[in-house]
Amino acid sequence: MRFSSFLLGTSLLAACAANNTSGTTPGDDPLAGESNDGDKADGNGVDTFGIYSAIKVGEFECNGAGTCTHVTLTRTNRATTLCADGAYHASCDVRYLDFSALGLSSSKLDDVTSALQASAADPTIGAQLLVRGKYVHGTNPLYPNTDWVTFQVTELWTAQMTDGFVDGTFVMLSDNGKRCFEPPCSAITESKINSTRHVDIDGLDWPEAYQKIVTSPGWLPNRVNTALTQADGVIVAGDRTTGTIMHLPEQLRSINQAYLLVK
Repeated sequence: MRFSSFLLGTSLLAACAANNTSGTTPGDDPLAGESNDGDKADGNGVDTFGIYSAIKVGEFECNGAGTCTHVTLTRTNRATTLCADGAYHASCDVRYLDFSALGLSSSKLDDVTSALQASAADPTIGAQLLVRGKYVHGTNPLYPNTDWVTFQVTELWTAQMTDGFVDGTFVMLSDNGKRCFEPPCSAITESKINSTRHVDIDGLDWPEAYQKIVTSPGWLPNRVNTALTQADGVIVAGDRTTGTIMHLPEQLRSINQAYLLVK
């Protein structure tokens, strides 16, 4: 399903559903691959650097065993990840994620830990958490000679689709303020995670299960559209698709999985 933002008279129709009878087809993704991604924000777009995918390792806790690893971190969209030892590796292992800096309520913390545990119970669902933060070195009294590395989370996004799958390019989406009298309208900017690359697109290509129009603010497409207008934006994993609206071509991002910021 395509959503566009445009002006009709004096009314702003954010998240207006477009005609979907023509369907969509896969397109070439200009944000795929790792060429020209850069190593840090260049000031010309949204800073998406330092975001990691977090996956729990093992279904059960390991009760303080010195060789036990709880969580694996990977730099989203990139082949290597900066680890606590100061070097880049394919992935990084930490003992656990420390959420204390976020000040989460007990219910939100339960939801977050359940999402993390879900990735251990069924690894095929992929990362349910995206995190920003820093490595913290410490020791465990039982193992004083072991570097007990944890990851202190300062920003946290959680997956929203129980039927989603983690595939495609991870991008942060935001409303760029562009308004049009008729579609298509490239009103959404997608900024590739851990990259300086960004492009404008015309809308979002939702799976069939999310294509119905629901007025409830709790409906995921509505929550995503609300997040688009806020500074936090929304992160999605998806692919470039193309379609037509009003007989004109449009560039879209499929939504394989959506992540919203936990506040």
